[in-house]
Amino acid sequence: MDLLRLFRTGRRPAAPAAEQNDLYIYRSAGPKRIVVVTLFDVARDKHDEIIAKVGKTFAGYDKIVYVTDLPEFLHFRAAGAAFEYFPSLAEQKRHHDTLSWCAYLAARWEIILAKWQPEHVLAYGANIDRFLAAAEEQA
Repeated sequence: MDLLRLFRTGRRPAAPAAEQNDLYIYRSAGPKRIVVVTLFDVARDKHDEIIAKVGKTFAGYDKIVYVTDLPEFLHFRAAGAAFEYFPSLAEQKRHHDTLSWCAYLAARWEIILAKWQPEHVLAYGANIDRFLAAAEEQA
């Protein structure tokens, strides 16, 4: 009957007085265990080996997030991992007049850390500091 009233009037019936002030507390899931892995300047043919090694080492973690400068992502998806993309130094050079790459990439890195809140950050190839320094030198 209430469903018919909703369709006819477009309004839900008022909740009974006893239900209006009930408090429901949702169970907290607790913090997630996340690891972020940077793959700057790592050739694509090395990614599968790294994904297998990291996946085995951090199998008990909730999520593995790869940060790459290559525009290929399917192998991360196949491994059940998340990914974030940073334009490579070559792409930055090609679009050098578009924006301040160093400031953009530094802000993007801070957003990634805030978004994922990793327990660990691993670096294969250039670490984030060297990647950002290379972007600044290129400017």
